[in-house]
Amino acid sequence: MSKPKVDPASRKVLAYSVETNDPEESNIQFATSNAAARRQGADNIGTDFGSVSCRRAHWADQYAGQRFIPAKAYIDAGWWFGCNHCGARCDSDASYWDEETETDIALDLVFDGRVVYCSADCKAGHEAEVTARNARFEEFKVRVAAERPGVTFTEFTGGYPWCGNKGLFTFPGAQYGGSVSDSEESTELKWYVAQGDKAAWDYFIAEQSAT
Repeated sequence: MSKPKVDPASRKVLAYSVETNDPEESNIQFATSNAAARRQGADNIGTDFGSVSCRRAHWADQYAGQRFIPAKAYIDAGWWFGCNHCGARCDSDASYWDEETETDIALDLVFDGRVVYCSADCKAGHEAEVTARNARFEEFKVRVAAERPGVTFTEFTGGYPWCGNKGLFTFPGAQYGGSVSDSEESTELKWYVAQGDKAAWDYFIAEQSAT
């Protein structure tokens, strides 16, 4: 008597660690079989099926169906992360060399969902950076609207994690529209329009200047 076929949909989703020779490419995949996880992991890395190995990651089973695996769970399982602010290596043995005592002092890791910080100071520094970039983005939107009151902005991108800010716009007579941006190094606004809109833009600027 042959065994009854198992409905694939009824198989339990389990966690697998998919790896290459580069530890930084390792990733956790959830699948109903080793082969499926291996294929998913290879796609995630951007390589072929034969270039990866796959093994069970029992510790991660509990996170199947969740939005993400917490950074603490990874580190408790022997993985490591870069600090989300300074990039320092954070693992279960993370420490720093204290010049005064000439001893290794364990880092007081701070976990925040899918990321980790090497210290409370680094977490505060990251939060300050996020606040500053978002505030600069809001200021950018106010500045560009004030500098060119006649254009219609259609889209903005900026704030954390973007280094610079950008706005797309259209204006009377435009076929393609244009963009304005600043950069991380400078708050100077750089305006750009397509060559096909150059005449319409020059006319628009002249009209604005005359009013």
